[in-house]
Amino acid sequence: MLLRRLLLACTLLLSAAGAHCAPPGPGAVEFAPAADAVAAASGPYFVEARMRAAPGAAGQGYVVVRYGDERNWLGFGLDAAPGGKLAVNIVRLVDGQPKFLKQVRIEPDADEAFYTIRLDVDGAALTAYLNGTRLIGVDEPNPLPPRVGVLAPKGQFEILGLRAGDIRQAPTSIGLAHRHKQLRLQLGDAPQRFAVRAASRDGLRKVGFSAISSDASLLEASADGDELVLVPRGAGKAAVTLASKEDSNVAVTLAVRVDPAFAASPAAVRVAGRASPAAGERDVPVDTRLQLRFDQAPAIGDSGSIRIVRAKDGVTVDVIRAGMELDEIGATRDGVKRVARYKAIAVDGATATIRPHDGRLEYGTDYYILVDGKLFSGATLGGAQFAGIGSARAWTFRTRDRAPQGTTLRVAGGGKADFRTVQGALNHAMQHTSREQPVTIRLADGRYEGLLYLRGKDNLTLRGDSRHGAVIAAENSDGVNPGSGTGQLPQAPGASGGRAVFLVEDADLLRLDTLTLANTTWRSKTIGAQAEALNFSSEGRFIATQVDFLSEQDTVQIKGYAWFYRSLVSGNVDFIWGYNRAALFEESEIRSVGDSANPSSGGYLVQARTVAAGDPGFVFLNSRLTHGPGPAGNDVPAGATFLARPGIVTAWDNVRYINCSVGPHINAEGWYGKPRGGKGWEEGGSTDPAGKPLDLSRRVAGQVLSPNDAARYDSRAKVFAQFDNGNGWNPQP
Repeated sequence: MLLRRLLLACTLLLSAAGAHCAPPGPGAVEFAPAADAVAAASGPYFVEARMRAAPGAAGQGYVVVRYGDERNWLGFGLDAAPGGKLAVNIVRLVDGQPKFLKQVRIEPDADEAFYTIRLDVDGAALTAYLNGTRLIGVDEPNPLPPRVGVLAPKGQFEILGLRAGDIRQAPTSIGLAHRHKQLRLQLGDAPQRFAVRAASRDGLRKVGFSAISSDASLLEASADGDELVLVPRGAGKAAVTLASKEDSNVAVTLAVRVDPAFAASPAAVRVAGRASPAAGERDVPVDTRLQLRFDQAPAIGDSGSIRIVRAKDGVTVDVIRAGMELDEIGATRDGVKRVARYKAIAVDGATATIRPHDGRLEYGTDYYILVDGKLFSGATLGGAQFAGIGSARAWTFRTRDRAPQGTTLRVAGGGKADFRTVQGALNHAMQHTSREQPVTIRLADGRYEGLLYLRGKDNLTLRGDSRHGAVIAAENSDGVNPGSGTGQLPQAPGASGGRAVFLVEDADLLRLDTLTLANTTWRSKTIGAQAEALNFSSEGRFIATQVDFLSEQDTVQIKGYAWFYRSLVSGNVDFIWGYNRAALFEESEIRSVGDSANPSSGGYLVQARTVAAGDPGFVFLNSRLTHGPGPAGNDVPAGATFLARPGIVTAWDNVRYINCSVGPHINAEGWYGKPRGGKGWEEGGSTDPAGKPLDLSRRVAGQVLSPNDAARYDSRAKVFAQFDNGNGWNPQP
């Protein structure tokens, strides 16, 4: 292994100033013989390095993992752009021309932080890891021999810890248990302690580590056994680097901001008629939202916090800060949580809504609220300048005495209800009912903001009072919570809650009925535009009847078996996809909407990653393929949309359209690219919107089915015939 530091000053990349994807050009690569020998002798291998860009750098620094000559190689690296923007690239140079296989934008850590980037090379399968966590995979067959080297433009990148080894050596991450890499503290708070864990595919473990603060005058950092201890000393920003004592490449940099101390006027503040829960209110649901109604729209300050304090002993049970917060969502029996970032404080008109962290309040308990005077700057409340709430008597409430009884739960934003949030009701169902017991959650008309998590609960129905009146919504994306998302075991490091609004794991017979589920992310306004409304990440069964699913990219991701009946799915880029067995969209509308990031694009309806070649995959029966305006107001150009595009070589591209009405936005060629093995894309009985048979003579790649062949998929009983080892499934509305 080669662990020496490499500071390169090579003119090996042709980087246009300010270009985010300036192409690498030909040039000599500086090779690392020791690492090269490990790679060449070990079959499937990994290559790894710690990398960072110099301040103001623009271009790419690369580690080469396969090399033919200066015009033909395969590598990975860091891409820097003005404004501190960063991405991880996997690139292949072919005859001097770059082929960017993948580019994943990443959220920068603290200034000048190093990133551990690893690429596993297993034949054609390439898998990239960032700080020990899987980032992306891609398949790229290539004949180039293993050889490891580095290249960087004019010293703009610093590379150290370069090494290669057997792919069986698992990537390892280190981090704070159930915490993001960005932390916010306040002066005056007691020392904050965070459990530190290392994680790999071999499991979780404690690890000896070092902790170094970039500015001890602002923030002291130390290791105390398996805990990181942070002591705020001054307001400002500092970086804390954690590194394993066993392996210096297993490291992470935390960006920590220390805000000024909590301060609020102790004078009496009249919140009567201005607060929810009302001052002195009793029988308050334990998942209550907090609201203050000001005289005019308040501005949310850059710092400050809201604190919920238990009255009987003065213990602060929750601190909600300005900006992005991290939440541990769910009340699962196995202790797994969805750990994700969310915007905790929002303003709508003159009303500020505060969303406490999940599961912090107890039944039959008195609480009071304290509000930092810096949080709502310049606001007035009841004609008086608002300087915060510092009195324990100004805003108090008591939660309801006990949990609801029965198996029908009511959620409403106001008035009498069991819960104020959908997640509150899901938590109750997971915690207080058996896995098999049917539970129905009734959702009153209203808008319910927040990320959701369900795990380990079967036979649950979530039913709205009306399809367009009961709306579950959140803004979430790959740029906020990267990845498809998964629940995390207790003490697992980091935050991997994913980009969906609703994440479902280990559940069977979940039904959504008569409601709207929306991810409000705009592709044009985010870094990392993948943004599911639903991620049904379970091998069980899912049912949606009379439901609208709204987003732009990756709207619904599906595993297992799913039935969408008389529902709407809208989006523009791979907005129906997943590693499924059978998903039937029956008498439904599949609406392509205008792309806010690329108005000329019509996108792709499906990217199938069906598990087995014999699985039905994604079947659209008696449905309508329509188009309409996206969030930016632009519609889809005629002929700009494709029925599907290929997924990955390790899964199957099984997509069928049977007796569907096809709008003019669908390209005459139908399919984009070719399915795996040349099979799996099928279409039969297609018509235009007026009901006339559609001319399919220009279709490519897919197969046009005869009526007899199309009949294999003309009922839900046939589509789900393989379920339960051939016993089948025939769901009903």
